[in-house]
Amino acid sequence: MAFGTGSDSRAGISFNACSEPTLGAEIELQVIDPETMDLAPGALRILRACEEQGVDGATGEFLLSMLEVKSDVCTSVAELQKNLFSRLTQVRNAALSVGYDLALGGTHPFARPSMAAVSPGERYQRIERMQGWLAYQEAVFGLHIHVGVPSGDAAIGVTSELVEYLPHLLSLSANSPYWQGVDTSHVSSRMRMFRPSANSGIPVCLSSWQEFEEYCEVMRETGAVESTKDMYWDIRPQPEYGTVEFRIFDVPASLTHVLGLCALTKCLVVNAVRCLEQTRGPHKADPFVYWQANENRWLATRFGLNADCVRRRGESRNSIRNDCRRLIDSLTPLAEKLGEAGYLRSIYPDVNFETGAERQRRVFRQSGSWRAVVDDMRRHWVAELARTNPEPRPKPSIHSVHNDYAVAVAIASPTMAESSPKLAS
Repeated sequence: MAFGTGSDSRAGISFNACSEPTLGAEIELQVIDPETMDLAPGALRILRACEEQGVDGATGEFLLSMLEVKSDVCTSVAELQKNLFSRLTQVRNAALSVGYDLALGGTHPFARPSMAAVSPGERYQRIERMQGWLAYQEAVFGLHIHVGVPSGDAAIGVTSELVEYLPHLLSLSANSPYWQGVDTSHVSSRMRMFRPSANSGIPVCLSSWQEFEEYCEVMRETGAVESTKDMYWDIRPQPEYGTVEFRIFDVPASLTHVLGLCALTKCLVVNAVRCLEQTRGPHKADPFVYWQANENRWLATRFGLNADCVRRRGESRNSIRNDCRRLIDSLTPLAEKLGEAGYLRSIYPDVNFETGAERQRRVFRQSGSWRAVVDDMRRHWVAELARTNPEPRPKPSIHSVHNDYAVAVAIASPTMAESSPKLAS
């Protein structure tokens, strides 16, 4: 959303409030060459197939080896599941029809990002010019979850209430242990690699919507940002949609975990809004929570659920795993009232819970093969779809996408870009 479109303040950012906690999700998918299991620059061809087949919700992303699938605005996780699973099925079928496949993961285990091709959108080309070589190191894939809130002040209040739990959300979703054929020793190398600008990571400590507008205006005046899209915070207000957007997540290995994280995020926001409504007087953010969240975020990228952290002043260290258990236990009564308890239980970090990072490492230990890891990343979620939304699959195209970078260059040319489906802005 651009600045200057409203009239309620100097910065003029109108917040389109939601009267109920709406829910939406965006999943960034890896475009895979089925022969090599490497990333492939096939996004525009897949988007064309989606357009021809009338498939909604698919958009391009920064690199041509990335696709994003978006849900509609939903009122519950069950509604989101039905909507998102249907779209994922159709988008994958479209990908298969032109010779590609799709995988879930925060990073690709062995791809060389320096070989990637940037999408032809004007905004993406501007990002490439600004970042230079580092732009190609952002072959990383995230899950974004939106929850509707009743006002701009509520969006800022929810952010300050929940920033301390961002490391916990990352730990539950962690699914990027490998980078360019190396075990990074991190559970989320994606979070170490994703630094698109200075405006990324833990958000600025703010206490009101007015402070957010003032911050935006100052950053716009200095040329640091053009719109709220240029604020790549782990959690941020989305004025256009009237939501708080959580951007901290790796794409999990499991769609079951995607739904569980949606349930947890919704419950966290609903609970935070209720707490804010019960508090008398203006909300005041605690800077210490932001400072400590930044430290805990680093620990979460390295150790995940096994990280020991401190969230509040005067507290003793505790593992993120134990913190997550207590958090989910405390939110379960609310989840039951909202009808989300079953989804919430699916990410309870007991001895049977396996993150995507743990799954990838297990598959590699058993097989010793990077191809086997990627094969699991592309098959596991499809098996979940088949169990919940069985639909016939088309036969893959006989066209080989092996070493298809010449095609990517042709597709990314200005002439072809003008006739291609619109990419996300």
